[in-house]
Amino acid sequence: MSPSTLHQFIKFSTDAYGLERTLRFLQSLTQLFLSYPSLPLAFLPFLGFPAEKIPRALSPAKKLTLTQLKSRLSLGRRYFRLFRFLESFSQAFDKYIEAAAKSRVERGGKTTGGKSKAGAGLAVGLVLGGIGVEKWMEIGSKGLNGVYYCAETATFVDELRVEGLGVWGRELAGRVMREGNRMWFFALVLAVVAGVGKVVGLGGEIARTRREVRHLEREVRRERGAVGGVLVEQPPPPGPPGPPTQGGGRSKGGAAAAGWEEQQQRWREQEMRLERVRVGEAKLEELRVKLEKLLDTRYKAGRRAVADLLDMAVPGKAVGWVPFSTGVVSALMLGSTWLTGLEVWEKCGESVAKSAAKGEAKAKPKSE
Repeated sequence: MSPSTLHQFIKFSTDAYGLERTLRFLQSLTQLFLSYPSLPLAFLPFLGFPAEKIPRALSPAKKLTLTQLKSRLSLGRRYFRLFRFLESFSQAFDKYIEAAAKSRVERGGKTTGGKSKAGAGLAVGLVLGGIGVEKWMEIGSKGLNGVYYCAETATFVDELRVEGLGVWGRELAGRVMREGNRMWFFALVLAVVAGVGKVVGLGGEIARTRREVRHLEREVRRERGAVGGVLVEQPPPPGPPGPPTQGGGRSKGGAAAAGWEEQQQRWREQEMRLERVRVGEAKLEELRVKLEKLLDTRYKAGRRAVADLLDMAVPGKAVGWVPFSTGVVSALMLGSTWLTGLEVWEKCGESVAKSAAKGEAKAKPKSE
């Protein structure tokens, strides 16, 4: 394991999101083992257990242990999400303000007007849908997620199941969480639709960028071919012209000057082509970097949309809208946890890389 990977693992294992994803992975795995008891037993021979000592099914005591473990893991995750609703509402508000400001700029609105005029312009822009359907879906998804997290926070004390301590009572707390799961399901629907729209939009932009790259590559190759393999050096200035010849023709100095002018012209054309090649290669590099970023953004948006689609089975099962068995829901939950965990893992890697870059910058001696 490289030092950077080790630091990334440390960052992930101490990050609140990373810990929550880890507990969710273990919870979904435990739930999967409860749904398919023969699954963990199938791995025992690979761990060195004798085949004759492996039971054919889990005992009731083992099932009770797994059930309690699943419950404890689920409760442990809720500690990390106790005030997550504040973050969701804040993200929804930030997206709302960002989209509204962008809409005003695109419509050519002035940002220095009075408050009433600015507010009216903002309201008109939002009502007319100037911020786009995709942004509205993202805002709605974050807001509905916040409602779900509010339901979790409101029922947290009841979920502790401490004797004599409660807010809603078992029955009412269950109804609150059922409504919260409905909001979560709607939030995931909006997130999936917005993610698919983003992937489709990025696909068009990627296609245009690829066409630009191919066109620019042809232009650069053509200019480089016109320059040729042999470069013309800048000719030295000619000497002073000599006296004309007896036949009225040009002197040797005059002929040399004419040749110098021709050479100078070829050299100028070559330099112009070389400059176009340099500019084209620089632009080509920018387009390639842009294309790489677009592909990475599309991949992450698609991955997130798939994770949200898989996650829909969890609240859908809780409210009875998804006709899947508990085992299938557990498998889908395991897959979505892996995908979202990769997202957190990559963010931790980026954070470690930034910290390392800052450390290297500080370690370098200042130039005198």
